[in-house]
Amino acid sequence: MNKSKLLKRFRMLSRVMSNRGDITINLTGNRCYTDYNSITLPVGDLENPDYLELLEGAIDHEVGHLRWTDRTWTAKSYEKGAFFNAIRNGIEDIRMERMVCLEWPGAILNLSKMVTQGIKKGWFSKPTDSFPPSLLLQAVVVYYGRYKINDQVQLKEFCEIALALLTDCIGQKPVHDLILLLDTIPALRSNQHSYELTEQIIQLLKKIEFKPGDSQGNDSGDSQGNDSGDSQDSQGNDDSGDSQGNDSGDSQGNDSGDSQGDDSGDSQGNDSGDSQGDDSGDSQGNDSGDSQGDDSGDSQGDDSGDSQGNDSGDSQGQNSSVSQQVINFVNECLNADESQLMADLHEQVNNELEKMADEVRSSNDMEQLIDLNAPLISKNDRGTVGTAELNLAKRLSTPISRELHKIIYGLDRKSVNFSKQGRTVEANRLAGVKAGNFNVFKSERITKAPTMAISVLVDRSSSMSAVEMNGANTSALAINLAIDKLKGVNSECIYYSAGDLYEAKCFKSTTKAVKDNFRVSSRGGTHTGLSLYSVIRRLSLRVEQKKVVFIITDGQASDLKYLEKSIEMSELLGIQIVCIGINTGMLYGFENQELLNIQTVEELPSILKQVIKNKLIA
Repeated sequence: MNKSKLLKRFRMLSRVMSNRGDITINLTGNRCYTDYNSITLPVGDLENPDYLELLEGAIDHEVGHLRWTDRTWTAKSYEKGAFFNAIRNGIEDIRMERMVCLEWPGAILNLSKMVTQGIKKGWFSKPTDSFPPSLLLQAVVVYYGRYKINDQVQLKEFCEIALALLTDCIGQKPVHDLILLLDTIPALRSNQHSYELTEQIIQLLKKIEFKPGDSQGNDSGDSQGNDSGDSQDSQGNDDSGDSQGNDSGDSQGNDSGDSQGDDSGDSQGNDSGDSQGDDSGDSQGNDSGDSQGDDSGDSQGDDSGDSQGNDSGDSQGQNSSVSQQVINFVNECLNADESQLMADLHEQVNNELEKMADEVRSSNDMEQLIDLNAPLISKNDRGTVGTAELNLAKRLSTPISRELHKIIYGLDRKSVNFSKQGRTVEANRLAGVKAGNFNVFKSERITKAPTMAISVLVDRSSSMSAVEMNGANTSALAINLAIDKLKGVNSECIYYSAGDLYEAKCFKSTTKAVKDNFRVSSRGGTHTGLSLYSVIRRLSLRVEQKKVVFIITDGQASDLKYLEKSIEMSELLGIQIVCIGINTGMLYGFENQELLNIQTVEELPSILKQVIKNKLIA
């Protein structure tokens, strides 16, 4: 993606990727952060495809969180511990990204590329049997959700490996139950639902602790499928091993199967009379408790657990071992700290973008515009002790407004078409019917002039004399008063030098209400480039369709490299610059821009006529 497409995308995203109109996206500085009203991303190498892919994915991911993730439930999740929050965060990322892709299908590719970058950089790693239990379970949640629900197929192999490893640890049934829970993610509608689903997963884990016999799909204690070893076989009251209809050895006082002294396996003579032809100790296949004919399977009733070590499938030692394995697995999950979990994707992406920005900054290549020293914008100014001619500004605002009206509303477009069908007949074309020209129906289409945002950027550097500063103040005041009279046009006025920018008028205020703010005095150097960059960045995020910067200055910029980059950025974004010089024949750095020079404020209306004539605002 080239610079133009990327930067225009930022402008578009700030308008359409949220139902909250106050969310903006800033590309500036070297740090990633959000204040929940805006997203700030660092400036990296715009020619680096890895940087661009991460940037695109980060925008779609973060805007999705700002629109669909309720922070209240995120805070509650943190209180439940690291493991709980990691599972909830994985589920919420999947749910939120799915919502993003449903509303903006173009985000599918961006988020998929971000995942590919995550695999490349090791944020998503192939599961192994050395994974801590907490990391393995988190991997199942994240990989299964992203692969199966969000169609990020590059995680298919990781998902399958994670599922197999988890099955080895806790068995098929618990894993199956976990998948059933994860399959409900598409039905979730809020971060609260993600929180509640996490609670269900935690409950599922805790239940596994009390059912060690379920740790394998074919119960280790169930030698033939009748589960004689399950729950220690109900202590003889409903001995499934003695389920033969006429087993006289069952429930008798001297029951050979129940006697601890007379081994039920010795029922070859002493107990043959009790067997009634169907002896429970008769190691035949019809005795479901009789495992393969050796007397270890003849332990009926409460004797099923007495075969210590003879039948490994039914041994209490084995059951105890399996049970303890699952208990340990669950406890390690619930008590895990952040070092035993996958790092948050949001943090991984932010850290990588910041690293890339630092690499660009540390290099000697100044191809990128780094605004570490870009001036801040202040609403208060101690230097408002200059002069401005309010009455003159008011008088000039009317002809200036008239000229601006011609410029702006001259952007109306009217197209006329003729066809064979319609409602309005163009009489002048009827004569052509005999010649076969039946396109006599006229239709007109008028495209209204676009809405417009104008920034008036005024030089207040020390090279501006008191007379020139008075002229600049009065000119800025007159232009803003004139703009206030135009429907669909908004303006701001920013003063600059080598320090912080001073906002004399913001877009939301009227010029009349802040007229005293235009009494600005001169001081400091001339950082035109950095100041222009700050204004362009603000304009690029405005919702108006057309953006213009009026620069009023008298001299040479002291940061020509930044000025060059700022002008390049304005061209990429389609932001037009109109230079108004005060008593100067040339503005260094603006050689390719047409200069409109004035000697006195009264010349402003005629200067704006020149803007019309030269079509500087097209």
